[in-house]
Amino acid sequence: MAKIRYCLPVFVAESIRFRDTDPQSTLLQSIQRSQNDMLRILTNNRRRDRVRISDMLEDTRFMSVNQSAAYSLLVELWKAREFDVPVMNVLLGRQRNDTRTLRSDSANQVTTMGRDTVAINAEKLWNLASAKFRTTNLLKIAKAEAKALAKTLPI
Repeated sequence: MAKIRYCLPVFVAESIRFRDTDPQSTLLQSIQRSQNDMLRILTNNRRRDRVRISDMLEDTRFMSVNQSAAYSLLVELWKAREFDVPVMNVLLGRQRNDTRTLRSDSANQVTTMGRDTVAINAEKLWNLASAKFRTTNLLKIAKAEAKALAKTLPI
């Protein structure tokens, strides 16, 4: 699972699904299938047992690939703003005067100016996040809030 989580922000950030009706990329499906096989091994279930993936995720307390990707992206965005990460912080900063990717207003809402899907997904995630997430300076609280938001997204 660590190898899957490691690659998510890079490979799947542009494919995050916010609703069940959103299309699922073939890359996301492939990674989800790998996770499903891992879950079957951990829970000692076979395909023919017809156990729902959501039940196995709940039993193991894992998040789906889509949820994990959203969580990872959201935590990285928070870290970039909170810890002034160069490059990322510039994309998310309030003082920007150009039209590249992300901007935020005084209400801590973020808007995208470009058509980059990662930036658009980052905007959606940031704006869906709670005010507590956007204003905290504690990583533990940010992670808990990000996880709560990620769990509301589809598998």
